[in-house]
Amino acid sequence: MGDREELDEGTHAYIRYNDVRVPADAILGGPGQGFEVAQARLGGGRVHHAMRTVGKCQRAFDMMAERVLSRTTQGELLAKKQLMQQFIADSAIELEQFRLLVLKTAWIIDTQPHGAARTHIAMCKVAMAKIYHDIVHRAIQVHGSLGVTIELPLHDMWSGALSLGLADGPTEVHKVAVARGVLKDYEPVDTLFPSEHIPTRLAAAKAKHAATLEEYGIA
Repeated sequence: MGDREELDEGTHAYIRYNDVRVPADAILGGPGQGFEVAQARLGGGRVHHAMRTVGKCQRAFDMMAERVLSRTTQGELLAKKQLMQQFIADSAIELEQFRLLVLKTAWIIDTQPHGAARTHIAMCKVAMAKIYHDIVHRAIQVHGSLGVTIELPLHDMWSGALSLGLADGPTEVHKVAVARGVLKDYEPVDTLFPSEHIPTRLAAAKAKHAATLEEYGIA
C-alpha cells in the first residue's frame, strides 16, 4: 500500500518455481519435513513481529498522549475530554496486556521444549494486528486531519497495521490455531448436563458427604 507503480517501488515480488530440483545434501531436515522447518522459522518471525509491534504501538501511544496534552479545543485541553481519556485508557490497557503476552510467549520459548509456545505465538499474531490497528486509529483521530497526512508517520503505521494482519499467515488462520491449541486441554462430558450443572453437582456433593450430613442432621 502506497507504493508507486511508475517508480517501481514494490518490495515484494511474484515468484514462480518451475521444475525445481534440490540436491540431497541441500535438504534442511528430512524428506517431507519442509512444512515443519518452515513453521519453526516462522514461529520466531511472528514473535519478532510482535516485539516490534509493541514498540510501534508505544510510539503511536506517545504521540497520542503528547497531542491530548498540547491541543486545545472548546476552551480546554483534549486531555480534559472524557472521550480522549477513554482513548488513552483503552490504549494503555491494551498495550500493557499485549506486552505481557509477548513476554510470556518469549519465556515459554526460552524455557520449554520446541513447539510448546505454538498456541501463544498464534495468540500474539492475532492480538498484534488488532492492537496496532486500534491504537494507531485512535492516534490518527486525536491528531485530526494532520494525522492522515504525510507529515506524520501515522499514515504509514495505519497501512502497516492492515498488512500485519496478513504477514506470516492471515489472522483468521491463527485464530483457528489458537482455538485448536486451547481446546486440547479440555474434555467433553458424556452426560446430559454440563459439568457445572448445579443440581447435578449438589446431588454428587450430598452423596459424597452423606455420612457427615446425616451426623449433623442435615437433609
